[in-house]
Amino acid sequence: MSSPVPTLVREYMTPSVVSVSPDTTLVDVLRTINQHNVSSVLVKGAADAPLGVVSITDLLRVAKKREDEEEGGKRPLPLMPPGLRASDVVRRDLVTVAASAPVGEAAQKMLERSVHRVFVTEGDRVVGVFSTRDALRVVLFRHVETPLRDVMTKPVATVGIGETIDAALEKLDDSNLRGLAVVDIKVPVGIFTQLEAIKARALPSRLRERPVEEVMSYETTYLDVSTPLYRAAGHGIATEVRRILVTEQRALAGIVTGYDLAKVLI
Repeated sequence: MSSPVPTLVREYMTPSVVSVSPDTTLVDVLRTINQHNVSSVLVKGAADAPLGVVSITDLLRVAKKREDEEEGGKRPLPLMPPGLRASDVVRRDLVTVAASAPVGEAAQKMLERSVHRVFVTEGDRVVGVFSTRDALRVVLFRHVETPLRDVMTKPVATVGIGETIDAALEKLDDSNLRGLAVVDIKVPVGIFTQLEAIKARALPSRLRERPVEEVMSYETTYLDVSTPLYRAAGHGIATEVRRILVTEQRALAGIVTGYDLAKVLI
């Protein structure tokens, strides 16, 4: 019996790549990431040559450093230092995969490099991107019936709905993760991601004493542990979320991220 034909990256990649120039201010980089709901942008130089990438993680480091350098914390800060540009923080170790490669190779690179997307190349050109969202489409197409309980990550880093914004920022820093689940006792009610953290770090210190509920994101999906992975993928595609909070009898049991999906494709 012949081996199944591998699913190629070019079949599921997103051909449009969100990009900025080296001179783009970090304020505009953040705005671009927010508008397009992506986790990073490609930095292009002359003749559209790829120079590197700026991610939301890079911007959070800038926001934290800026906050640490300020004194008092009584006045609001700009979301990003106005003088910094993409060229100041760009990481030039671009993670790429050939368009002709199987999707498993793209998934392997995402796991090895701890990134949510790899840039797709043909020769010297970047022709698309393969992200965790594209991985969702592969899972849906393959009709993967594995239940969420078998692939979810647990335990989940959490913050209580009544805890302060400062407490959420501290927990996010300590966990070295891209997001925390916000829970009401054991029931998940939202998510506190790096994007919320950047906005929160611009707040005066007195406002960061307010409950994290006031700044958390509601843009997440809650599914039972028995849900087949292909159905979870369908929900993720429809809602454009990056994390699926997994529940058992309404209580938070785990989380499924792009990295958990990538493991399924290898």
